[in-house]
Amino acid sequence: MSRDDTKPRSLAALIAWPIVIALIAAGLLGGFAGHNQAALDSGGTPLPAWVGPLAAVAFAIFALAIYARRYRSTWQGLSPRKQRYWLTLGFCSAIGGIVGGWLVADQPTGRGLSETLASGSLSPGFAVGASLLWIAGLAIGMVLYHRSIDDHEERAWLWACVAGWYAFIFPAPAWWVLHRAALAPPVDIMTLFAFSLIVNAIVWLWLKFR
Repeated sequence: MSRDDTKPRSLAALIAWPIVIALIAAGLLGGFAGHNQAALDSGGTPLPAWVGPLAAVAFAIFALAIYARRYRSTWQGLSPRKQRYWLTLGFCSAIGGIVGGWLVADQPTGRGLSETLASGSLSPGFAVGASLLWIAGLAIGMVLYHRSIDDHEERAWLWACVAGWYAFIFPAPAWWVLHRAALAPPVDIMTLFAFSLIVNAIVWLWLKFR
């Protein structure tokens, strides 16, 4: 008996499976990077740098094709606003996935993740491309997001943004003056940025789902 792919499925599964697929694809990238590091440590020959990203992209395309077929009827049952909402989040996630995969492929063989995030140099091509993707992707995603949310989520997002802004402006001047007095290390803008994003996400999730 053939499987009925037109049967509506749960919204939770509709949302969860793309996340699972993205995590598995990221795991493939990490697995290939680990394999190459192990090969270097043992004196072997690592695989070409493009093999990991290619395998991750191929898996993602194959898995998403199956996902689209199985969840087509559930997707069609959503309202146009909800379809725009999830397409917007999917678009933003895809931008992040592309930048993350490109970052891994851009690194020389043998460089670990901690070094990459902390102090590893980046190629000019990746730096320019990732910057353009971030700016253009954020601009497009921002417009699409605000056109698809309801009043409840808009209020949650606005308060979350205020909280994220406060999380930046409270520590930044204090950190700066402490550094000028040789009482703290130099200000790390990405640390402040990450902290503000975490606060933003916590407040948004609390207000949206409480």
